[in-house]
Amino acid sequence: MRQYRAALAALLGTGVCWAGACSFTPSGATGGGGDVDAADEVAVDAADADGEASDDAAITDDAAITDAAIDAAAIDAAAIDAATIDAPPVVADVVHVPDDSIGTGDLTITTDLTAQTSGAGFGLGMALPAGVTFTVSAQDPAGPELAVLRVRHLTVLASADLRVVGTRPFVILADTVVLGGIIDAGARLGVPGAGGATAGTGAGLNGEHVASFSDGGGGGGSFGTRGARGGDAPCLADCIVDDTAEGGGAGPIYGTDNLAVLEGGSGGGRSYFPTVPTMCTAGAPGAGGGAVQVAARTSIMISAGGGINAGGGGGTGGDRCQLPMNALAGHGGGSGGAIYLQAPVIINDGVLAANGGGGGGGSGNGGDGGNGGDGALATTAAPGGTANGMYSATGGAGAASTAAVAGTTAIDRGNGGGGGGGLGRIHLRYRTTLTAGTSSPTATTSTY
Repeated sequence: MRQYRAALAALLGTGVCWAGACSFTPSGATGGGGDVDAADEVAVDAADADGEASDDAAITDDAAITDAAIDAAAIDAAAIDAATIDAPPVVADVVHVPDDSIGTGDLTITTDLTAQTSGAGFGLGMALPAGVTFTVSAQDPAGPELAVLRVRHLTVLASADLRVVGTRPFVILADTVVLGGIIDAGARLGVPGAGGATAGTGAGLNGEHVASFSDGGGGGGSFGTRGARGGDAPCLADCIVDDTAEGGGAGPIYGTDNLAVLEGGSGGGRSYFPTVPTMCTAGAPGAGGGAVQVAARTSIMISAGGGINAGGGGGTGGDRCQLPMNALAGHGGGSGGAIYLQAPVIINDGVLAANGGGGGGGSGNGGDGGNGGDGALATTAAPGGTANGMYSATGGAGAASTAAVAGTTAIDRGNGGGGGGGLGRIHLRYRTTLTAGTSSPTATTSTY
């Protein structure tokens, strides 16, 4: 365009000169300004023709350049639009975590690992690739601190289990998560999963002791549902007035279905333990299942055979003491913990479980009572601990597809069984696609 304007200015300037300083007469006429002969006319015409041709070329070239620039801008705009459309949707309002940024590196877990969310051993149990971090974060708006794994693409192969323990709940922030294996935050007897408690808000109550021998079982821990009470132990022959060592009651329900606070399950109640020095082994109630949150910007895919477990721990069985000659009741089972998944697309072809642990069996003249089962990655209940001879009683099953079961009542001067632990909570938050699959308890859902 600059060439065109220059040529036009030159042409207009020449025309002004002609109009102001020259006179024109028809061919053959005379005038005071002189004649313009045919040669001059031809020269002028030739100059005009050349100028017009040059100007047209300049206009054409500039138009081509301008059109190309416009086309390029259109292509750039299309590229921007395509990038906007193709970009993975960002998880909006990731709950619990104030900073929802993800990692820039990928992580594939190929073998069994144990991650620690607290203490001196804090870490994922392996060297982390570049762009993958594991750090501590406050919970938003309130609640226990979180241990947060930030990664771009996380894959847990079918050959691997990622076990998570410690006092903090375990959180994964990623773009995509594929679980062919298992994330296991379940309690193991008296050892809680990550973020679970040995006692906690919903802890079961302790069993009573009456006279010399009668002991009630510990109650089951509660969270999403109530645990069950421990079994009683009558006191008839040893009591002037008939009495009963009552089993401990279940703990209270707490929290919300949508897991407004990310927290784990609670432990069961204890059975009686002598205060004087003895050769008894105290044992422990079942601990609460842990808490796991997975938030992905694009998708969470759980394969058949994969899953997440946050089951409660089984209560240990009562001890058959040697000195003094006595026997103890079973401890209560722990409640299941929490599982929270959030992504635009959630496909669960595996299992999500936060079942209660079974109560321990009371001991008898045959020996120690059996330990209650830990809450499993399944829809089946964890069994209560077995009885062992006279004076013993079985523990109650933990909650799963059915409610937790109370410990059984012992005979006179016996030892009751521990109560089963209650269910935890599972919540799935998705945007477009959800295959809820198998979960115990049944998951609650929401969209965003």
